[in-house]
Amino acid sequence: MKRAEYKIPGGKLLAAELDVEGDRMIGVKITGDFFMHPETSIIELEKALEGSPTADLEGTVKRFFRENDVTLFGIHVEDFVKVVRMALES
Repeated sequence: MKRAEYKIPGGKLLAAELDVEGDRMIGVKITGDFFMHPETSIIELEKALEGSPTADLEGTVKRFFRENDVTLFGIHVEDFVKVVRMALES
């Protein structure tokens, strides 16, 4: 299991856990002390990342937020990309 934590400037903590099978992400879990609305959006983001190619991480995350009506509080789309990338590199 790969894991990373990212302390976002301003105090929020974001963590990602996942495995890689071939070139695809599996078992993706994102946690932290952030807020998003609707709250179930984090589960949907994890589903979007599940099975997606590691090389398309940024595209997958940005596409998810572009195609869904999600409001983030104290965190940015790029923060999700960063923490998952950190986990992939761990």
